[in-house]
Amino acid sequence: MGEKLLWKGCSDGKVEDVRTLLQNSHTNTNWQDSELLRTPLYIACQNGHVGIVKLLLNEARVDLNKGNKNDATPFFIACQQGHIGIVKLLLNNEKVDINKPTNEGCTPFYVACSFGQIEIVELLLNDNRVDINKALNSGGTPFYIVCQFGYIDIVKLLVKDKRIDINKAKNDGATPFYIACQFGYLDIVKCLLESGREIDINKKWNNTKTPLDISKERSNSTQKFSWETEEQFQKVKRNCLKIAELIESFQRNQVETGPKLKKELGKFLLLFSYRFPIHI
Repeated sequence: MGEKLLWKGCSDGKVEDVRTLLQNSHTNTNWQDSELLRTPLYIACQNGHVGIVKLLLNEARVDLNKGNKNDATPFFIACQQGHIGIVKLLLNNEKVDINKPTNEGCTPFYVACSFGQIEIVELLLNDNRVDINKALNSGGTPFYIVCQFGYIDIVKLLVKDKRIDINKAKNDGATPFYIACQFGYLDIVKCLLESGREIDINKKWNNTKTPLDISKERSNSTQKFSWETEEQFQKVKRNCLKIAELIESFQRNQVETGPKLKKELGKFLLLFSYRFPIHI
């Protein structure tokens, strides 16, 4: 009974109740709920209870890396939820495995990127212990997922870090550049081309289509993806046409196109940040 009360106290953020329950040496501090197999530390991290996390970190019986049914750890869920205070606490504890992946190969850094948690991403980039290129079992890297989801602010952050492998493809051959082209993210395509880094613009998906091929195909497509509205579909078509023209221009003259893109992208990002301010 004590372990269930401890779990509930950690879930609800009841610091004094948790403090009292931890004094009982017979209480199972790593008890897991039957549904998702979350420990008291996990649920405290998920719900953002910093005070509870501090108590549990000081308890030797607590397994700091015990995952849920998908092997997601307390550190993983804190990164996913964007609880910066808890992430900092866990980073400072040498017993915490900050790179432990889920059973699908998803690391804490990957999930922070996937959920657009830019503050967490910045924090983790500054810790040399973090594996910033670790891919999913399917081959998708953290950089790939931010290109797939269109997170231009995180793309800009990562592309400046020379440690980031910006060309690593998924198991099917799709690169970050390819997926940005397929989804019509004109701003990301421009960012990558003007970055000054070596971009593999000819890598084929599934040994069939290049980024240029998919851009042309989608610009002329009559069938949208299931998740796209008609308005989004039409925007993607317009963007893909511009992307195809951009790639062809880049292929003809990289020296001329690079500086022009850099100037144009600067104007775009200024307008983007004015219209859509990012709130962390």
